[in-house]
Amino acid sequence: MSGKKLDILLMGDNNLDTVGGEQESTKIIINGIKDKYSLGVIQPGRINKPKSDVIYFDLTKQTRIKHLVKTPLAFIRYILDVKNIINTHKPTIIHTQAQVSFFIVALLKKFRLISKNIYLIHTERGFFTKYSRVFKYIFYYFMKDLNMLVTTTKLNMKHWRESLEEKGLHLNYTIIENTAGEIFEKFDQTLENKDEERIVIGFAGRYTEWKNWPLAVEISENLNNVIGNKLWVKMTVGCLDEKSLESTKQMFEKLYEIFGDRFIGKINVDIEEMDKFYYDVDVFILTSNKNTESFGRTLVEAMSRKTIVLTTDAGGSVEVVDNKENVCSSSDEFVSRILEFYNNPQKMYNEKKQNLIRTKQKYSLENNIKKHLTLYKKIKKDSLEVE
Repeated sequence: MSGKKLDILLMGDNNLDTVGGEQESTKIIINGIKDKYSLGVIQPGRINKPKSDVIYFDLTKQTRIKHLVKTPLAFIRYILDVKNIINTHKPTIIHTQAQVSFFIVALLKKFRLISKNIYLIHTERGFFTKYSRVFKYIFYYFMKDLNMLVTTTKLNMKHWRESLEEKGLHLNYTIIENTAGEIFEKFDQTLENKDEERIVIGFAGRYTEWKNWPLAVEISENLNNVIGNKLWVKMTVGCLDEKSLESTKQMFEKLYEIFGDRFIGKINVDIEEMDKFYYDVDVFILTSNKNTESFGRTLVEAMSRKTIVLTTDAGGSVEVVDNKENVCSSSDEFVSRILEFYNNPQKMYNEKKQNLIRTKQKYSLENNIKKHLTLYKKIKKDSLEVE
């Protein structure tokens, strides 16, 4: 069986039309390299808006690999289909964007079911300390067949590198910071929130336990007790199952009771609506549990819209915020920090302006794509020299 030879094969665990950092990052890479390399994409489910000149492989009706894992026969069939695609299209590089996809390719490579000459890159979007000991050992086992590990922050890289080298594993490493994406590249001053009669705080992310949504509610309630009617709260929540949807609705009902029309909550919004969301927010808050965020893309999205960003000590998010004063550990600390900006408009303006500058300097789309292209170009050059 033969097929078009691919330069690069991207693989992810979740359908690109669903909500999540992995999906947005993969789409950014696709858009940035599709005109320069022959490109294939393996991810669960169909794509509603495929890019021309990109080969998409539709292997299952499920939109998440983790749903397949619950059905062993379906999961084995998926792995075998991946093997056939790789052996048919013979990619020079396979770049996995999530954990299960990495395990699948490393497994196939380890047992010589695909060519050992394929250059395997894995971008690790999970924070090292978040994983259990068992899961880390699974990583160690499969990383013996990995050529390069990519992380999005120095902090996550430090954790992975130190642990792997303790196990005697010496890989190639590189850091490629996340970017908010093309839609966030230009700032429209006409959309900037200039309502000085109120302050708007915002929260966004998937509804999972480690995102700590109860803290978001607590911050909102406590700040409301101080500021009152001048406080508005906005939330956009991604729900991937019925349980998270029901929990989100219950949270929204509670906030409606407290704030009335001063609370705006939405579920599973698209990227265009997220763009408008950030323009309206004065202070964006990430409430994730300690050491659970490898990066925190929502922070960059918010900063690109000239928004103040605060975070818990969630891991990589501290590096993204780059200001110790904006890292808080409790509701009281968040409220105190927000009041500092609320009571000092010039300080609020300066912080917003600096965030916009920082995003353009470090987290731009150009920076992200340039680093990916440099990486792929070097690997392609090295592979041709070997041949």
